[in-house]
Parts: sequence; C-alpha cells; structure tokens
Amino acid sequence: MPWDEPDRTIKTEAQPVRIEIEEADRRAAQSYKKRLVKHNPRQPSSETRWTSKSKFFGGGISGLAFAIAMGKSSNVSVEIYEAAPEFLSIGAGIGVWMRVWELLAKLGLADDLRKKTASSTTPDPIEALIFRKSDQPEGVEFYKLVTNGPFITFHRHDFQQTLIEHLPKNCRMYHSKRLSTYTNLPDGRIRASFEDGTQVTCDLLIGADGLKSAVRDGLLRQRASKHAATGNYEAAYKCLASNQPVWSGTMAYRALIPIEKVQKDLDKGNLTLEECHIQHVGKNANVIVYPVANGTMINFAAFYHQPSKVGTVFEGPWVSHAPKEELQAAYSNYESSVQAWLKFIDAPSRWAIHTIEKLETYIGDGVVLIGDSAHAMVPHQGSGAGQGIEDGVFLANLLSNPSVTVRDIPRVLAVYDAIRKPFALEVARRSHLNGSLYTMNHPEFKDRISRCSSKAEQEVVLQQLGEALKNNWEWAWNSSFDDCMEAGAVMLKKAMTSSDLNHGASAVL
Repeated sequence: MPWDEPDRTIKTEAQPVRIEIEEADRRAAQSYKKRLVKHNPRQPSSETRWTSKSKFFGGGISGLAFAIAMGKSSNVSVEIYEAAPEFLSIGAGIGVWMRVWELLAKLGLADDLRKKTASSTTPDPIEALIFRKSDQPEGVEFYKLVTNGPFITFHRHDFQQTLIEHLPKNCRMYHSKRLSTYTNLPDGRIRASFEDGTQVTCDLLIGADGLKSAVRDGLLRQRASKHAATGNYEAAYKCLASNQPVWSGTMAYRALIPIEKVQKDLDKGNLTLEECHIQHVGKNANVIVYPVANGTMINFAAFYHQPSKVGTVFEGPWVSHAPKEELQAAYSNYESSVQAWLKFIDAPSRWAIHTIEKLETYIGDGVVLIGDSAHAMVPHQGSGAGQGIEDGVFLANLLSNPSVTVRDIPRVLAVYDAIRKPFALEVARRSHLNGSLYTMNHPEFKDRISRCSSKAEQEVVLQQLGEALKNNWEWAWNSSFDDCMEAGAVMLKKAMTSSDLNHGASAVL
C-alpha cells in the first residue's frame, strides 16, 4: 500500500499488531543460501574469536548508535566515514519515546542526555500531548494523549554531540570522505571508493548515509543488475525506481527561538507553552511548539500538506529559508495562540519532506542499510530517529554474539533484514497514518468533520479521531525493543546451525 493511501479502517480498541516475517523476507534470506551451505553443518573451529573491520558511511544518529553498541565488542573495529568536513548543527528538535529512551539508557547515555533536556525521563503515565483543532478563530481542545513516559525532546546537535562523546576508543572517524561506489571482492570483502580517489576495504559496509544514500544506490543497482540478468526487467526497474526519494507533499517550517526572546510574553500569558505539548491540528496543516536545549531554546515546527503534490517532483532546493509571509499565509486561518508564535518567526527554514519507498531488502552481499538510508519516513510519530537507533543497536548486538565469526555475516544480515525491515516499515506506515489524521485528510474523518452540523456532533467525531491517534501510536511507549532483540537472537541461533533461514520469527509492535 503506498504511503499516501492511509489505512481506511481505524479500530476504536487498541490491538497489538504482529509483524510476521513475510514471504518476501524469506526469499531475501534465501539469496544467501549458496554462501551459507559451505559452512553447514557447523563444525568445531579454532576460530573462536575473530577480528572484523566494519566501516559505515554517514555520521548520523543511527550510525553513531551502532558504533556505541559495537564498542562493547573488542573483536570488531569500527570506522566512520562522514562526507561533511565536520559535524554541523543541522536541524532543530529531536525527540524519543520511552521505548527508545530505555535503549539509550542501556547504552550508558542516560545521565549525559538528561543534562540536555528539560523533559522528564520517568516511565510513569503522563499527559504528553494536547490535541486542538486550531484552524478556526477559536480553537477546540479535543483530546489529551496519556503515555507511559513523555516525548523526551532535545536540540538535535546536543543529542548528536552526546553520542559522539560516547564513541568507543576503538572507533575511528574520518571527515570529508564522500563515498563514490563500492565493489565486492572475490574473497568476500568490500572495497569502498571515495570521490577523493582513496579506497578502503572491510568485511562489512554499513550505509548510515541518510536519505540520499550512496550505499543504497550501489546496493539497489547491484540487485537491479541481478534481476536483469535473469530477464526480470520489471523487478530491475522497481529496484532502481525505489532508490529515488519521494516527496511526501509536505513542507516543514522550522525555527529555533531563544527563550529570552519570548520570556516576557510567556510571563504575560501572550504565548502558550504548556508542559504538556500542544499539537495544533487542522485541514492540511499542524503546528507544535516545545522546549529543547534544556529549556534554553523553543523549537517551532509547522507542517503544511498538499495532497495533490504527493509523489510529485519537488522543484528547487529541498532545504531553504522561506519568507515569514509564506509561513503566515499557510496558517492565516489558525487561532490566536498560533498567530502569537508566528510573530516571533522571522526566517524559518523550509524543508520539503521526502521519504523512501518500501525497499525489497535492506541488505546485499556484505552490505547493510540502517536508519534513513533504509526507511526515511515522515516525522508524524516522532519515531524516525528512534527507528534508526534501533537498527544500529540491533545489528551491533547480533554482531557482538560470541559465536559469530566473519563467515556468519550473511546470516547476521539475513536476520537483521527479516526482523528490522517489517518492523520499520510498519512504523513508517503508522507515521503516514498519523499525518493523515493530523491534517484531517484520512477518509474516515475528513468528510465526517466537514458534515458536522453542531459542536456536540463535532466533539464526538474529534474524540474518535483522538482515540484513533492513540491506538495507532501507543506501540511507542507500551512496547519494548527487547521483543525485537529476542526475536533476532532466536532466529540467529537457529541460523547458526542450519543453512535454512526460513525460521518463524516475529516482533510485536
């Protein structure tokens, strides 16, 4: 189902969604069978410990999480190749739900991250979000979202720097290294070539290089060539087409406001900044404002959706500055509390939100995609970064298994693909669904809201919309990453003793 076609059935009662290993995932795992059969049955080996070189490209959050988790394994050396000359303060706010916070705590990051946030980090039930229908002169509060633990917010730069400070000593980082292409060598290793003419070799190449991933480009071109070689030109075309980021039809307007700039207006009540963040929603647009950088900055994020533009080519730079008049025009019909914030936005950055189509696999021979390079998604569940972190830690934990040797890398990647791909795709689908609910575009609600003949009738429909949001979202604070990791460990254990990777495994979302 395309991302722009939301699920038309919304259940009013929360039900767990079980992500089974689909037939396509099983077939992807089978693509490694020839390499695996050579090592089956598994014989005792003097290779009880091994030294492997893992190199990943892109110093984003998912790659840093992998490096930190991998630091616990002394037999794997990790090298980071970042295209930029230095880590820049790009982006504004970022947040994680309790599911991911618990994972960060296990990595030993909790104490330092707490110093960078004004959010509570306890898992107790809390009113996390207030939803208001704000596209009218007088807005209407219609739902309070109660979650186990809050949405924990940070300035993106602070979050990234904290991860960098926790990189293990055996991790080396190189800047101004933009990947050009990679080649699979006869001995099973990977040779990566950079635009500056230099080359490196490794046992495992990890693509953490984001939306415009060069690693993904190479992986999908290889798969397309294999499809074409067997005469399956349709599959080859789909492979190449899926590499191109797709415009979601949404523009994001973002700004950071120093707290001192708005403090007087906050004290006078001219601005609203609740501890329980307010999500202002309305037809084709939504706005949220919350503190970051330990309360010293205010993150302003507004999303404007154009349904007719979904899947079209965005003309112009994907990130640029927009005149304040453009932002004000997009929200001219919003209530006064939103208008008050708009007065403090002089030159917002404008982001054309692009996503990645569903890929048939996240893995190749000795190559794996994590984070946005695999499943860039719309930000409407605050879970894109979290899924990247889960990818990195999941992969690192599999590789750190004491029984794994370099010859087992194909097994590890097959398990990663079988567990993480369906899970991340489901989160991406739910993020799109949240967006359709925020902007009153979901077929279940848009016609009903517009046909309401009284405030009482509208209240009923909006309450149902709020319940739909909760049911679609509660996996983020009611589930545990441990379930995914346990499923992966079970599947890997079976794979280590058999060439057949068609072992049932699932993760509950």
